[in-house]
Amino acid sequence: MPAHLEASSAGRLAYRMLGSVADAEDVLQEARLALLRQERAPDNEEAFLFRVVSNLAVDRLRQQQRQRRAYPGPWLPEPLPTESVSAEDLAELADELSLGFVLMLERLSPAERVVFLLREGFDYAFEEIGELIGVSAAACRQRYRRARANLREEKRFATPPGEQRELLDRLLVAIAEEDLGGLVQMFSEDSVVFADGGGVVSAAIRPVTGAERIAQVILHLTRKADAEGDISHEFLELNGGVGLVVRQDGELHSCIQLDGAEGKVKRLYVSRNPEKLAHLLGSG
Repeated sequence: MPAHLEASSAGRLAYRMLGSVADAEDVLQEARLALLRQERAPDNEEAFLFRVVSNLAVDRLRQQQRQRRAYPGPWLPEPLPTESVSAEDLAELADELSLGFVLMLERLSPAERVVFLLREGFDYAFEEIGELIGVSAAACRQRYRRARANLREEKRFATPPGEQRELLDRLLVAIAEEDLGGLVQMFSEDSVVFADGGGVVSAAIRPVTGAERIAQVILHLTRKADAEGDISHEFLELNGGVGLVVRQDGELHSCIQLDGAEGKVKRLYVSRNPEKLAHLLGSG
């Protein structure tokens, strides 16, 4: 995980709120500067940072959500390198740092999202949350109930890193062998592929669904990429799990992450927007 985000729980809150490494680092930096400007050191430094990060992140997320309405195609959170996080911490954080979890949070309003995260991810009491964000405990309870209701129908896949790696290995073999039938068998019929090109590079402008259709699209796109340049890949620890970084002629091409269950790929996330991949240049 980038050093600025790893240093405190407030940084992890910022990423889960915003889904952007750069924005999370900016918010955390602003919070630290606010801390330095205090004439008297606060009694609880972490609570101070949580308060500032929570409010800054809510404001920034409101701006982002307005912008995302015009986003070309699916929007995905940025892949988050977590190779420097200890195994003990990852065991606790992996599910809530996963790309699927952060994407799921997009269903919530900024006000619901911050309460849900502080309650679920950091075990704050409603009274404490109210003090942090400047509303009553009753209002926090109401927002939390709305958040739980909004997420009730959303499927969550807690995929262990070992299973992610196994599925990615099988995916690479099936692609290398151009095994259409093998690819079809890897995906369940309710599988979905999200590809984020940000309108900058080519990517499907709608999610791709259905095992056979997904397999056909994957083979078509990999043949196209192979024809356009030399393809290489490497595995990285991303979002508490395992991801695949793809390069074409040495340049970053895409980042692939997935969620699975019962030996099948349920969600495949393909990040191609160069702005969302730039922070991966120093990884690996």
